[in-house]
Amino acid sequence: MYPRREDMKPMMNNIILMPILIPFLGAIVLMLLPKRVIIQRIFALIFSGILVVATFSLVFYVRENGITTLNIGNWAAPFGITMVGDMFAVLLTATTSIILFCVVLYSFYTIGKPREKFLYYPAMLFMIVGVNGSFLTGDIFNMFVFFEVMLMASYVLLVIGGTQVQLKATIKYLLINVVGSAFFVVAIALLYSMIGTLNMADISQKITDLNGANTGMISVVAVLFLFVFGLKAGLFPLYFWLPGSYFAPPIPVLALFGGLLTKVGVYAIIRTYTLFFSSLTDFVVPLLGILAIVTI
Repeated sequence: MYPRREDMKPMMNNIILMPILIPFLGAIVLMLLPKRVIIQRIFALIFSGILVVATFSLVFYVRENGITTLNIGNWAAPFGITMVGDMFAVLLTATTSIILFCVVLYSFYTIGKPREKFLYYPAMLFMIVGVNGSFLTGDIFNMFVFFEVMLMASYVLLVIGGTQVQLKATIKYLLINVVGSAFFVVAIALLYSMIGTLNMADISQKITDLNGANTGMISVVAVLFLFVFGLKAGLFPLYFWLPGSYFAPPIPVLALFGGLLTKVGVYAIIRTYTLFFSSLTDFVVPLLGILAIVTI
């Protein structure tokens, strides 16, 4: 007897992990093929193509079934790790996969074999793990974890080639992001001390249940998140690190940085402020609009 469609839906929800697992598996495979540039190119292109198919399959799945959630290890939210795919998040993963595929293809003709030998393609795929994980996580602490995966891979991409300009830019980029990560942890700790949960949907509900209590601390957390994500997004006046970091790397790496890294910061601002700080909308929305215009 064939399983009913509704019985298969929880199993089909595992598709939400594909944008994370595919680049992760690809990075591991490519790390086992050091110095074999041609083979690395082929496998990088294959995994990038598979990722495009998987992310667009996820888009169509979410379009038909609505918001998709998956509790890792069958631990129910808010106690376990939850992955969430709404149309906003899955469209961003699809966009990410297209950018990756184009950058991988362009790298064949521009990056050069000396750079390709030193974990270039694995670092690129690990960065995509962090980017897609940031889009799909339903847990604020795991957003921090995926941010760090993304940033560590970006350090490798930024330093590949070893020119003096690249090394200087990498040190500056590293120090700035260490500061940002430290403030991110502080913001999460403050939020957890008040709310007692890390699940984003649960945080949203519990902040609403406060009914105006702890407004001061909520505002402090909101400012910290704006600083952290604004720094990563290159939002005015926190964009001082962008020129050096974007000038130093090769063009394919620059395309990844410009097309993905800063956009993850923008996504995080939108996601956290719409979920956590809806009571501050009257102040925050005009402020973000002004900052966006000035940044441009």
